Amino acid sequence: PDSPSERIRYILSDSSLSVLLYRGKLQDDIGFSGTCIELMEEHFYHGKDSSLALSYQSSQLAYAIYTSGTTGKPKGTLIEHRQVIHLIEGLRRQIYSAYEAELNVAMLAPYYFDASVQQMYASLLSGHTLFIVPKEIVSDGAALCRYYRQHSIDITDGTPAHLKLLIAAGDLQGVTLRHLLIGGEALSKTTVNKLMQLFGDHGAAPGITNVYGPTETCVDASLFNIECSSDAWARSQNYVPIGKPLGRNRMYILDSKKRLQPAGVQGELYIAGDGVGRGYLNLPELTDEKFVADQFVPEDRMYRTGDLACLLPDGNIEYIGRIDHQ
Repeated sequence: PDSPSERIRYILSDSSLSVLLYRGKLQDDIGFSGTCIELMEEHFYHGKDSSLALSYQSSQLAYAIYTSGTTGKPKGTLIEHRQVIHLIEGLRRQIYSAYEAELNVAMLAPYYFDASVQQMYASLLSGHTLFIVPKEIVSDGAALCRYYRQHSIDITDGTPAHLKLLIAAGDLQGVTLRHLLIGGEALSKTTVNKLMQLFGDHGAAPGITNVYGPTETCVDASLFNIECSSDAWARSQNYVPIGKPLGRNRMYILDSKKRLQPAGVQGELYIAGDGVGRGYLNLPELTDEKFVADQFVPEDRMYRTGDLACLLPDGNIEYIGRIDHQ
């Protein structure tokens, strides 16, 4: 209901949606003639509690998330079940496997942002408890600290902006976070240092992982577990590296002729492997432009990110910026 009516109308039309789930008051001018289900109606919660007998293939569509398009119109990014499972398996191995007990996991990202997929499914498919943080708390550092304390949150997502809110609040007493997954924009080393110092004043500092990935590659294509004593940390400039590929992803840094660049030389970042999505809904030309043949692995594809990056000597990748901003 909070989205502009023009955006809602476009998405409903472009996706050929037949059923619309909503909560609260539905806008009157969205022009939708399908079935509308208000999620707060109690009778939906008093039916059979048995699991649905579903049968699907890993190559079937799991979701379409609409992102901002270069033409001003949102574009629907298509992600299949196998890409979601690949993401969850990678996060389990590299993050969740370090913790034996059941965890309280907070989700700050709205459900219509792909970062929510990372939190929802990594927690629920692993038997942990998911806490959906109210939007009025997400943007308030002091309220967010109180929420973490009240619910004994162990793992949370967030952006660098959220870290700055926590730093500005300055009250981490009693916050027992064990791990933060931070993404969405470049993470400065200064922000990390300030947060670690603040946590250190009140007890043990949590682990922080810098996650990177376009929506087209199912949320997280790479990650970097921050260790301030590591060579990659020392060699990177002002920002935290985006790390190494997650799971069975591959990353290439190529020049304008699609030739591999050596360590230390900047180039465009391409992502290949099991995390690469299907493409864009109803946009075949854009799909062909952005999802191209992987010349290094026959019959596979790679996604052209438009991001400038360089390979560090230890195999980690440093994000430089957008190519069109250089």
